[in-house]
Amino acid sequence: VALKGAGGASSRTRAALAHARCVRPEGGLAAVGSDSSSSTRRARSARQWPWSPAARDASTSSTTPHAARRGGGGFLPDSEPSRPPQTQRRQGPRPVKKRFNGDVALDPRSLKDKRRDDEGQRLSKALAALGVASRRASEELIFAGRVQVNGVTVTVPQHAVSTSRDVIAVDGKVVEGGLSSLGDAGHLYFLLHKPKGYLCSSKPAGAGARARDQDRLVLDLFEDWRVGWRKKHPGKLPPRLFTVGRLDVNTTGMLLVTTDGQWCQRVAHPSSQIPKSYIVTAATRPTKAQIKKMAEGCEVDGVHVTPLRVESMEGARDGGPAHRILVDVVDGRNREVRVLSASAGVDVKKLKRVRVGGLRMPSELPIGKYMTLKPHQVGYVLDRGLAMNEKAADATGGMMGKVY
Repeated sequence: VALKGAGGASSRTRAALAHARCVRPEGGLAAVGSDSSSSTRRARSARQWPWSPAARDASTSSTTPHAARRGGGGFLPDSEPSRPPQTQRRQGPRPVKKRFNGDVALDPRSLKDKRRDDEGQRLSKALAALGVASRRASEELIFAGRVQVNGVTVTVPQHAVSTSRDVIAVDGKVVEGGLSSLGDAGHLYFLLHKPKGYLCSSKPAGAGARARDQDRLVLDLFEDWRVGWRKKHPGKLPPRLFTVGRLDVNTTGMLLVTTDGQWCQRVAHPSSQIPKSYIVTAATRPTKAQIKKMAEGCEVDGVHVTPLRVESMEGARDGGPAHRILVDVVDGRNREVRVLSASAGVDVKKLKRVRVGGLRMPSELPIGKYMTLKPHQVGYVLDRGLAMNEKAADATGGMMGKVY
């Protein structure tokens, strides 16, 4: 550095300058890399870069006494160095840590199912969950002595069982499958375009109805789904399907089918105030007086009911016939729309349901076919705000599921 700072001086002059810089004030020589040379470099760096660590060290060394720097406890030379506080010793036994057992990660439904398996449930309810039959039909099987639990015949429907621990058999054959085979997939939800002439029931009406060709059930339209289920789960019963509400044998249109009993109860019960939309095709063009009469309501099953909306569909965007009436109801009583029409003198030629809640039946779905509902579509059914919004309801009417 000294040689470089000498500039264009002669070699003898540069050597003298280098010797003078290496000589200490006491007369001794300073070795290369000694404390004086390092302190010189730090001082020069502090002057060039005031915010550098070297500048902070230089300012500290110039203002803080040596004793205080050695102690590190304060500004006075005799101050004690600062030390972290001592950790208190544990008193008593070591606390037991809570170990992860998997229940923390379970959702409320899984916790309820786990608690139900631990505490047990009614035998009739367990048979219905396994897909054997409905609760009422399961009770008949139990009373007949056809059900065995762990090899012992049980004739009491209230007998507590656990589907995960107990072995349940019907007529000597072990029963497996049902809702337990769904696993993490959860319940199943379908939308069926119900054709005319099918009953919303789990069993035929009898020999008299058979002669009138009314023994066809809407659940028979899901036979291809059952066949596919048995191929994927050999030796197990498919989950039991049931309809959400009912449509009479001559009514067509949208019908929901599921394995979720709680969701079915919420949708079908009148307290949920879920609107259902029907299109009435009259034999003749309805008058304004008839439409007003229908909007006033009438008595159905001993209770006066009033529809949410009654409008003429003359000039509708779908280009259908003019003698159609759109009716929205929430009560869901037996043959409610037909009774409302008859009270106003309207001769019903066709009746079709097109909407439940905020979900509309896609126009592309053929008669007699069904589609699986996605989670957001299941939520549309219970969305009352979406049900009252016609533009949003129209937007949800597209094909958004798998058609069978």
